[in-house]
Amino acid sequence: MLHTCSHPQRDAMQKILNEQKVKLINLAESIAAKGFSPMDRCLVLRSNIRTGKFIVLEGNRRVLATKLLKNPSLVTTLVMPEAFKKRLQKAAKTLDVKKVEPVDCYEVADRAEGIDWIRQRHTGEDDGRGIVSWSAIAGSRFRGRDPALQALDFVLEHAELTDDQKELISGKFPLTTLDRLLSTPSVRSTIGFDIEKGKLRTELPAEEALKPLKRIVLDLAEKTVTVTDLKKVGQQEDYIARMKSADKPNLSRKSGTPSAIESMTEKDFRSKAGAPAKRSRSARTPARHNVVPKSCKLNVTNAKIAEIYAELRSLQLSKHPHAIAVLLRVFLETSVDQYLTRARIPLTVPTPAGNKDKSLKKKVDETIDHLVTNGIAAKKDFVGVTKGLSDVNHPFSPDILNAYIHNSFFTPVERDLTAAWDNGQPLFERIWP
Repeated sequence: MLHTCSHPQRDAMQKILNEQKVKLINLAESIAAKGFSPMDRCLVLRSNIRTGKFIVLEGNRRVLATKLLKNPSLVTTLVMPEAFKKRLQKAAKTLDVKKVEPVDCYEVADRAEGIDWIRQRHTGEDDGRGIVSWSAIAGSRFRGRDPALQALDFVLEHAELTDDQKELISGKFPLTTLDRLLSTPSVRSTIGFDIEKGKLRTELPAEEALKPLKRIVLDLAEKTVTVTDLKKVGQQEDYIARMKSADKPNLSRKSGTPSAIESMTEKDFRSKAGAPAKRSRSARTPARHNVVPKSCKLNVTNAKIAEIYAELRSLQLSKHPHAIAVLLRVFLETSVDQYLTRARIPLTVPTPAGNKDKSLKKKVDETIDHLVTNGIAAKKDFVGVTKGLSDVNHPFSPDILNAYIHNSFFTPVERDLTAAWDNGQPLFERIWP
């Protein structure tokens, strides 16, 4: 339970009040109305002086605000503006003690443990270990997908962006600037859009609607234009007017029937005659979530290597790049070892000190030579692999694959992993036909 306090505690209260000022009053009013946040606990340390008592390490603002609400007489003992006192006394009348007691706490073993948790909470995001602030995009999604987010999602889904462009957008994209543009009626009219009941709508066919939105999103992501360039309506109108003709929609193609862009799908990107509109090759390629493309089917006959292959097929690139990098290196070596063993080619070389394992590069080279010599494949089939054997910077280079395992400062990226697999796949298909 929350109790009244001694003189030293009252001094501590005054110190917090002097520091927090109106923030503490706002917190007290919130607690009186809704109780404590269910997402937060107080962090406490058992007192070694007073039996059964605890020292609050984290949550002192909440505890003080609640003490002032529960014991209004304390308010008169502290120095604060009269307006603060009146607000606290008014809030105290609505306090339901059942909403705050018992206080949910977590007891730490010692002060060092408590300090570590407090540091993690109050020193920023700390690369994800602390509390991560929402990006503009995340905040918009929580509020319910406003028109700017609808436009951004439309571009991300249908504009056939490169990986680099998507990475730029996934960073600190200026969603509020996009919202400012789309909130200007003259801008919307010029590019063929309107907003109705929170939905971004257009009478344009999908491919025409995409043109200006794609250009605007990329210009903002690449900082070709910034918030400073688009603060005023005149600046916004000038920016739209300067768009290249290829980025402007053909407003004569309006259908007269508006549609929400978030309801548009791939089938809407078709010509009026009903034939599929010309799309780039990348648009016909399914999104790559795993290092092994779904179209690749290897007949791996060794049980252990088959399990490694199955894991490579199932692990997601975005979540497990290190595991995939290690497994790819293991899959390559165990595969060539199996092939060379079947071909009765030794995996070791004799040296004065005894037999020594061949390098991975040597084993891959011998596997290719055997495949070509026996007419199983042509040399040109392994251009990606042989390039990796001679270029230490190539994604399929054994040096790169080894670095994923042995170099603690070398981190795999999705693009390099997929490139490595794609270059090595012709070899894997010959080893495991």
